[in-house]
Amino acid sequence: MKRVAIIAYDGCWAMSVFLAKDFFRIVYLLDTYDKLEHNYEVEILTCSGGAITSSSNSTIIPDNKLTDKTYDLVIIPPIEGARLNHIPLEADLIVKWLKPQILTNTTILSLSTGSYFLAASGKLNGTMFATHWAFVRQLENMFPECQFTSHKSHLKTGNIYTTGSFEAGINVLLAIVAEDKGDRFSQRCATHLLISEPGRLSPILPNYHIHKDERVTEVQDWIDSHFQNIIRIVNLAKMFNFSERNLKRRFSLATGTSINKYIQEVRVDKAKKLLLATEKTIKDISIEVGYENDSFFSRLFKKKTGMNPAKWRSSD
Repeated sequence: MKRVAIIAYDGCWAMSVFLAKDFFRIVYLLDTYDKLEHNYEVEILTCSGGAITSSSNSTIIPDNKLTDKTYDLVIIPPIEGARLNHIPLEADLIVKWLKPQILTNTTILSLSTGSYFLAASGKLNGTMFATHWAFVRQLENMFPECQFTSHKSHLKTGNIYTTGSFEAGINVLLAIVAEDKGDRFSQRCATHLLISEPGRLSPILPNYHIHKDERVTEVQDWIDSHFQNIIRIVNLAKMFNFSERNLKRRFSLATGTSINKYIQEVRVDKAKKLLLATEKTIKDISIEVGYENDSFFSRLFKKKTGMNPAKWRSSD
């Protein structure tokens, strides 16, 4: 059983606290439906164990208080940006509690401005953190020994994830579940989140998004949104003001894969979601993700997953 701690404090965003709690509720429900063992014990923690008031004046009642109990995953919700000038009193206690977590193998997920607590620990000097775009400069002024960026996806340093957007937090949680319970289970979680129709959900491809090249991230974001189009590298290069050769080199250096292979990964990932969440035919899904030739699509899908689309759809 893996233990998950969600840290709540005065001035945090309640929606992020309950996003994390509800995410693992979906995992629990899918496990129950499949008659699988439950893998996660999730607690909302506050410094004292008492209720706190979120940024919107909502009351959050915790499950427990910060103790020396060890956790496998710690989630730090964002603080309302305006409160960075008036840090809550319990912030020092949270930072103190985080320090040993940072130095161990605990996985830590900081959502947006939650990066404040990581930077304040003093244990990650020189690290680049993803955070909310509106507070990059302010955080850099507060912590000149750290770097901050408005990364739309997420950054990963060791076991520490930082995110720059609401959606990125979900994507990291999906990636963590994929590591623990497999890709297919994680894809099912994504389709049950109902944050978008299946074909528009972001691909679960964390290993390709942990770099710090923001221009390559822009190219990836465009591909993620236009995967169904005919994508030519020469056109991508013109669109993002690269030479074709430089785009290929820089993309490969940042992501560890080529542009064409990345497009294939995105399309297969999108197809997985459609296979799980719709009753569309393989041919229709093939066309929807950008392949007119469904035989080619089926061969590619099998190469990437070890199963053809029909078998993957029906497998347990």
